[in-house]
Amino acid sequence: MTGVTTTEHYLELSVFPTSPYYARVHVRRVLEGWRRDDLIETAQLVVSELVSNAVKAHTSCPAAAEAAYLGPDRIWMDLYLVGETVVLRVWDAARNPPVLRDPGPDDESGRGLHLVDLLATGWGYYRPAPGGKIVWCTLAAPLSPQETAEP
Repeated sequence: MTGVTTTEHYLELSVFPTSPYYARVHVRRVLEGWRRDDLIETAQLVVSELVSNAVKAHTSCPAAAEAAYLGPDRIWMDLYLVGETVVLRVWDAARNPPVLRDPGPDDESGRGLHLVDLLATGWGYYRPAPGGKIVWCTLAAPLSPQETAEP
């Protein structure tokens, strides 16, 4: 996921609580253009979690203003196709890795990466040379009932 650069379906976002909403709208429009309606709901949920995490990570990073090559208080997301697989990426200025937490039943947060892990066919992160980190995930079409049936 590190060797691809795309600007066609790139969206720069301010670090605001409303950013996940704009990311979901962007993902819907791009996937509709690709005729990938089968992935819209899943992609919107996943990008919402990734962008929410990026906003939290960015705002909790004391060096975000220095590390942000877009300027302070900015994150970005993009998506692209690799064959039939959709790749979503979200950048923030914090270098700390994403962590799968073990929230308790009464915790109000900490489940987002578990959703990403469950819904994506793969996910991870890397640290690009300019700074910060990029969290990525891949989404593939769900298997049809014929593909899941045993022979």
